Amino acid sequence: MGEIVLKLVMQLRWFFLVILVLILFYRPIRDNLLPRLGGFKAGGLEILFAADSMDASIELAEKDQRWKVKVSAVDKRRVLNRVKQHLNILKGVQVLWVDDYPENNINERRMFRQLETEIDIARSTQEALDILKNGRYDVVFSDMARGENAAAGLEFLEQFRNTDKTTPVIFYIGVFNPEKGTPAQAFGITNRPDELLHLTLDALERKKY
Repeated sequence: MGEIVLKLVMQLRWFFLVILVLILFYRPIRDNLLPRLGGFKAGGLEILFAADSMDASIELAEKDQRWKVKVSAVDKRRVLNRVKQHLNILKGVQVLWVDDYPENNINERRMFRQLETEIDIARSTQEALDILKNGRYDVVFSDMARGENAAAGLEFLEQFRNTDKTTPVIFYIGVFNPEKGTPAQAFGITNRPDELLHLTLDALERKKY
């Protein structure tokens, strides 16, 4: 009887230890380990984690009244369903993200990385152009204003188009006026993470076909 009780206590101890580890390290496991275990996933986990990052991004954006970001549950469900149907298109895609404050986009970058999209960062126009000379990217994301220059993104696009006419450039900005439309030579512009996913899929599907 004593041996049975001892074995039971040992088993329970390991069980509670595993639970404790999961509680303490849930986010690192979720964000860093699981997205790399390709054989472990069947598609649902990527979507679940990406949805979590999208919610975090939307929550932050909705707090700033200047950005006027509102994403309905229907909009979130629509883009996640689309991502689930076209998950393979995003896997292995190379993105260069140009932004002088990349920490502002940490949730969006995590969202894409959880879908197995590779993202490099450039903090300035010159750094971006130098990187683009030495590497090939499927899509480029860019902010618009940097420092005192409210048109830095447009200037980057103009210089980039001198050497590359085809790589899609999507502007992801804070304050967005849809009445101004999409800048010439850009693929799209938005300040919503769900629309950024839509635009990325649109761009990749066009390149594929």
